[in-house]
Amino acid sequence: MRHTRAAYHYAIRATRKNADAITRQRFAEAALGNRQRDFWSDVKHMRACKKGVAATVDGYTDADSIAKLFATKYRNLYYCVSYNRSDLQSVIDDVGQQINVSSSEEHCSFSVDDVKRAIQQLKAHKNYPVSGLCSDHVINGTNDLLVHIMHILNAAMVHGILPENFLQSTIIPMPKGKNANVTDSANYRGIALNSVLSKIFDNIILHRHGDRLSSSELQFGFKAKSSTTMCTMVLKETLSYYVRHQSSVYCSFLDATKTFDRVNYCKLFRLLLNRNVPACIIRVLLNCHVANYVCVAWNGVFSEYFLATNGVKQGGILSPVLFCVYVDDLLVRLSKIGVGCFIGRTFVGALAYADDIVLVTPSASALRKMLAVCDEYALEYCTVYVI
Repeated sequence: MRHTRAAYHYAIRATRKNADAITRQRFAEAALGNRQRDFWSDVKHMRACKKGVAATVDGYTDADSIAKLFATKYRNLYYCVSYNRSDLQSVIDDVGQQINVSSSEEHCSFSVDDVKRAIQQLKAHKNYPVSGLCSDHVINGTNDLLVHIMHILNAAMVHGILPENFLQSTIIPMPKGKNANVTDSANYRGIALNSVLSKIFDNIILHRHGDRLSSSELQFGFKAKSSTTMCTMVLKETLSYYVRHQSSVYCSFLDATKTFDRVNYCKLFRLLLNRNVPACIIRVLLNCHVANYVCVAWNGVFSEYFLATNGVKQGGILSPVLFCVYVDDLLVRLSKIGVGCFIGRTFVGALAYADDIVLVTPSASALRKMLAVCDEYALEYCTVYVI
């Protein structure tokens, strides 16, 4: 133990002493390896200056009052789309029935390799207030720790009963942009911090069942090797194609309000059932959301916990993928009516980046039909769109 502690402190001193050389080496490796994202991420990290929290929000000046203020706002938001108890029970019954008739345990157990791979995908130096652990604890953990984590996750899969840390989230209000007015609570976005174990669980699910959670090619958000630039390029090419052929083209941009926080649990898990996601996994995810208790942290002060009855956790690894599954039905409906723009036989009449959607049609009447489909979807899926 003494030798290990000495080696640790020596490594810390060596890293601090050679910080500049290590940074230059990382830049060189990123440039030589053509890893532009890593290069600019390091540049951004070096130039960033950590800002303190706002001294006043909505007229409140003490941390306890501000934490209660945000807790009240998020409590109202996470109660705005309450699920129907009978509908939820129907989903639970269908999940239980599939578990009973399924004879395969392939999807209901994880291996040490699954856990190890999931941990390797975690970002270092990330703290999780709920459990008191940070990502470094598991990243630098021994093989014995991996075995214990595997047993915990497998027990959750078999019994559908989750540790308390899985069911708690801490919301950190973050300003919407660098130039946002931080004294107005409306200019904050809530980012949920979950247990490090839940991060590991999410990574395993994405690795093993990512194909069942894939979304339409019209969705450019939250996908590997995809960006807003690609979505914009497709839109520009579509407009250019119709202009070159001397055709009119109409666009309508839709922005969904608080869509992440308005996800209806019954709708979401019914969609997962329809995609043949293993029932044992759906049961765990359902319990994670239905029994999700949330508190707000502000400048070291924590509010009381409250139950969230709708929405996926912003900041969660699996949450963006679940959100894309939730929105995917709209893109499928729009492509099926066949009135939007096409390039050849490829439908490009609806393009989405997360909750931002643009409708592209060759006529005003076609645009009205697509907006009518969006209106029907919004009523069914509890979504509010702003044009």
